[in-house]
Parts: sequence; structure tokens; C-alpha cells
Amino acid sequence: MKDLRYFDPHRRATWLELFFDLIFVVAIGDAGEILSEAHEGHIGAHQILRFVLVFLPLWWIWAGHTIYANRFDTDSRQHRLSTLLIMFLLIVISAQISAGLQEHYALAVACYCGARLIIAVMYFVSRRKHHDRGGFASTVGTVFAVGAAISLSSVMLKPPWSYLVFYAGIVFDMAALLLLSRRLHVVPAHGAHLVERVGCLTIIMLGESVISISAALADITWIRSNVIAAVSGFVMVSAIWWIYYDSFHLLEHRKLATGHSILYSHFFLFIGLAILASLIRHAILDDLDPGDFRQLAAVGTVLFFLGKQYGYYMEVPELRPYLLSNTAAVCALTALVLMLPLGLGAILVGLTATMICYVLLNLRYRHLVRARQAAA
Repeated sequence: MKDLRYFDPHRRATWLELFFDLIFVVAIGDAGEILSEAHEGHIGAHQILRFVLVFLPLWWIWAGHTIYANRFDTDSRQHRLSTLLIMFLLIVISAQISAGLQEHYALAVACYCGARLIIAVMYFVSRRKHHDRGGFASTVGTVFAVGAAISLSSVMLKPPWSYLVFYAGIVFDMAALLLLSRRLHVVPAHGAHLVERVGCLTIIMLGESVISISAALADITWIRSNVIAAVSGFVMVSAIWWIYYDSFHLLEHRKLATGHSILYSHFFLFIGLAILASLIRHAILDDLDPGDFRQLAAVGTVLFFLGKQYGYYMEVPELRPYLLSNTAAVCALTALVLMLPLGLGAILVGLTATMICYVLLNLRYRHLVRARQAAA
């Protein structure tokens, strides 16, 4: 037990965890290319669905490793080697995304299931780390092994059944963890570490949004419209950073039971961030149908705020009145912007203004943030 980082009073994310985040974001960047491909000015619903379906297994690998490391990380040689192997498998999956998943489906599935089985084995090896609480690790390890086996069996089937069985394995994992919530209370989530982990990954994804702005500006003729779009896009990313981290201290010192409210809600937040980053790129390039742009803006905004607010709503009850009123106000302003007959750049400016409005609305509960900081 003395080697468990779980009991470290000053625990921080390890350098290996930060390295893991970088590899994950590289894979997500390849998946995000799905949203950057406008076919004759259109991005169809099937592209959004495809992005979500590609994103889900990647995110579930990251989440599964984070759930394990949050409770059982010893930063040992075995843990490091296992994590590095998972990272290599993520790189291979990323390469298959770029090459075309349909042609390399079996390899991508094998790598995904390999990563999940490694995490399952890590749980089995750790079953004695919390002494008499070994049943927790064995249970979660068994769940992950069964889920991986279900997903792996999909390679024996043909589409669409192969896809259904593959995602059935992921749904099995998630549903089982939710049903076993009381068992997870035996080893509660390390709240400060889990919040730091999702916060670190979020900041890297925001950095990817800035890279997207830079890439869009690389091969264009600089005119007023795309300069305005670029400036507005950066201001939007900055406002999102402000919205996300301004009250972060209110989560860091909360006692979390399972951590599901924080971890699962970020699935939606990350998808929303990816969509909003894609919107900035399309606004700069001015290569997307305004109707599609509006639909993507609505979806991205809703998912971002759903993912950001749910964790606070569940874990910081005193914020609920502010969260509901602020979110309702921003959604109403966003709807108003999207109904106006504007071009892509102007819509992006309007969306940026709504994010700034939320930053200003947040000032209404700054006294709660200061009180929490003073108590800490």
C-alpha cells in the first residue's frame, strides 16, 4: 500500500499520464479529420455519427486506463511498460483511422481489444493493493475482459453485425460499471487526481483547436473575412478556457464516490470541443453550407455545455441555480444567433459573443469560488 499513489497527500498527474494524453490527442486529431471534410460544402449527419463512433473506443481506452490509474497507480516499471504498450496500440489505431477503418477493421479492433485486455490484466495484478478490497479490482478486471472479448468476436461477423457487436462490448463495459457503482464505493475515486486528469486532457484539446486555426490560415489569401474568423475563433477558444477552468477549484476538493459524473460527462464535452474546433476551421476557409454550419454549431454548443455542466450539477449542488440560469441564457442567445441570416464568419462572431456572455454571467457566483479557495 505504501507504493500506491492513491495515498499520496500531494498527488499530481505523472509525466507518463501526460505523455498518454498527448498520444490520445494525436489519435483524436486523426478522427477529427472526419469533420474537416466538407463534400461540396456539406457535412452530413453520417459524418458526425462516424466521428462519434470512431471517437468512442479511443476515449474508452483513455477512460479505462484513467479509472485504473486513479486508484491503483504505483508508477512501477510494470505499470509504465503496460501503459506504453497501450499507447503504442493507440498509435496503430490512429494510423488505421487515417488509412481507412473499413479496410483495416480487424487490425483496429484487435488493437482496441488488446488495450482493454491489458487494462484488465493490470486490475487482476492489482487485486491485493488495497488488501482486503481485492474483490473490487477482480470485478472490474473481469468486466473489462468480458467487454473486450465481446468486441473482439465482431471480427468474425460481417457489417453491420460486426459493428453492432463491437460497440455492444463497449456498452457492456459502461453499463456494468454503472450497475456496480456500489462496489466501486469500496475504493472511492481520488477526486483531485481525476479532476486534474480531465483538466489536463481538456487543455491539450484546446491546444489542438489553436493548431486547427493555424492550419486553416496556412494556405489562404489573407482578407478581412478570414482574419475576423481567425481572431474570433481564438477568442472563442480563450472564452471556452475561461468557462471551463474559472470554477475548477470547486471540483478539485470534492469527495467523489465513483467519479462517473466527471469522467462520463467529459465524453460529451470532448466531442463538443472537436465540433467547435472544426467550425472555426470551416469559418476561416468559408467552405461550408450555412445550414450545415448552424446545425454543427448547435450540436457542438449543446454537447460542450452538457459535458461541462453535468459534473458541477452533480457534485456542487450549491451551483445548480446558477448553472441552470446561465446555461439557459447562453442557449437562448445561441439560438438567436443561429436564426439570423448571417455568413459563416458573422455566425462565428455571434457564437463567440455568447461564450463571452457566459464568462460574464459566471461572475455571479465568484463569491462561491473565493469561499471554496479560502477554505482550501
